[in-house]
Amino acid sequence: MQLKKILSILPSIQKIKIRSEADYYGASYLVAKKLNLPFPPISYTGWRHGWLLQPLKYEVQVTKTSDSEFCTKFLVPLKEHELFLRNIGIDAKAVGMPFVYAEDIVTEKIERVKNSLLVMPPHTLPHLENKENDEHAYVKLINDLKNKFDLIVVCLHQSCIEKRLWVDAFEKYDIPWIIGADARDRNSLIRMYKIFNSFEFMTTNMIGSHVAYAAYCGCKVSIYGKYIESSKKEFINDPIYKKYPFYMEYNLKHSSEKYIRDSFEFLFSLPFDAKIRIQWAEEQLGKENKVTFSKLAKLLGWELHDQITLYPRYFYFKIKKRIKHIIIRIKSILQEVIKSEGS
Repeated sequence: MQLKKILSILPSIQKIKIRSEADYYGASYLVAKKLNLPFPPISYTGWRHGWLLQPLKYEVQVTKTSDSEFCTKFLVPLKEHELFLRNIGIDAKAVGMPFVYAEDIVTEKIERVKNSLLVMPPHTLPHLENKENDEHAYVKLINDLKNKFDLIVVCLHQSCIEKRLWVDAFEKYDIPWIIGADARDRNSLIRMYKIFNSFEFMTTNMIGSHVAYAAYCGCKVSIYGKYIESSKKEFINDPIYKKYPFYMEYNLKHSSEKYIRDSFEFLFSLPFDAKIRIQWAEEQLGKENKVTFSKLAKLLGWELHDQITLYPRYFYFKIKKRIKHIIIRIKSILQEVIKSEGS
């Protein structure tokens, strides 16, 4: 009954076409909804959507996504990110992460289920190789917590469900799962905000944005179980890491278990011993830098003048990207033909 009540307040999944980073997880749609716009205009500004937990060293950490080439400025979570970019000649503005604006959309009171545990195992993405982890061992570890909690629910990324990761393992132990975030879902931010506000505890065995998001919503967050590190193999098809291999090396170094334990030792605990860390999460996500939704729209380039003058730039980079993908596809086909003829 408690799970059904949680599911009843979650928004439907509505797939969208990603035009720029501001569309990820429905951020631009959230802004448009608040401003009573029928749809979000094209955003010509990048808006950092992931928790930046590594020390700032490279521009690519803050600015690069597969859709950032045409961006004229960048919205970032923290003032230090803004100053970092401005010091190298890039227009930037600290406004907080998109997730902190979800609370301005969700107006109804959400009842947090006492002594409930949300489990968030490592997730994959459509273009990534699956993480190397022992599903059975982790699921058994979670199953052993049943006598400590009244409700345990697993939150799975849409990509994991599509690839059948974790699903069978948790179902074997009769542990229910729900759908979490998807970059192509216009309601992802609202969905995750409601999920995190419905549970008292959240546990995971890998660092990521979900840790800061859950803590921001008042969940008592823990990192528990065998820690899962990312690997080069996992990111072999990632377009950003292919272009900036030094960035992958830097991120892997700063996502190792040793680095995470040294930097966030307070997060490692038994799930039922975790503490509330709202203030810490607010600092990480840049809540103090929030601006009005009208200001966000202006910064994203939604004013008529920007929509007219910047569209040619957007169109040029989109065509350039499409041609590049066609060339890559042709080369791949030719290589397969040559390979088959040779055999």
